[in-house]
Amino acid sequence: MSKHRTITMIGVALLVFQTAWAAQDGSAAPEHTAMAMSGDEHAAHRAAMNTTRYTVSNKDYEIPDVALIDADGATMRLRTILNTDKPVALNFIFTTCTTICPVMTATFAQMQRKLGDKASNLQVVSISIDPEYDRPEVLKTYGRQFHAGSNWTFLTGDSKDIVTVLQSFETFAGSKMNHQPVTFLKHPGEQGWIRIDGLASGETLAQEVRTRLFN
Repeated sequence: MSKHRTITMIGVALLVFQTAWAAQDGSAAPEHTAMAMSGDEHAAHRAAMNTTRYTVSNKDYEIPDVALIDADGATMRLRTILNTDKPVALNFIFTTCTTICPVMTATFAQMQRKLGDKASNLQVVSISIDPEYDRPEVLKTYGRQFHAGSNWTFLTGDSKDIVTVLQSFETFAGSKMNHQPVTFLKHPGEQGWIRIDGLASGETLAQEVRTRLFN
């Protein structure tokens, strides 16, 4: 059964133009990025950012046994990362996105600030859906821009493996430009996942973590 919640997206615009952009280092976007983001390819992301609703549902997903690469270049098994004794918060992003991804990443950062001392007990994972560009050194720089701590893992890997992961979590959109904002939460020791579709705020995510994962 799906549990629907409605929120007012207060501060989304501020997150986009202040939190997200303030986290950038001011360097120009790569040339291929400017080309890829031209025209009306932003349409799906703009639509996602304009919504004032998010939905919460319980889902069962089979975590694929794929090997991904973290921001330090180390190979890690996804099942090992996600089947941990800690609560997990997971999302999918790509670093050259200028719409929903910086908002989602800034939201994860805000979520951890709202959790305070409990943040270190949460395993945070962000998987790139643009593995050809988002290599480890790119992810490391991106994580630093959002002040990611040691409990926040950024992952990339082989394109086929990334597609497999996206399909396993029922969030494969065919193109990174059709990527929608989805957050996944997992209680330690439980098989199921809590799926949040939409741009929930960092404060809302922190409350979901406190209520659903820390109790």
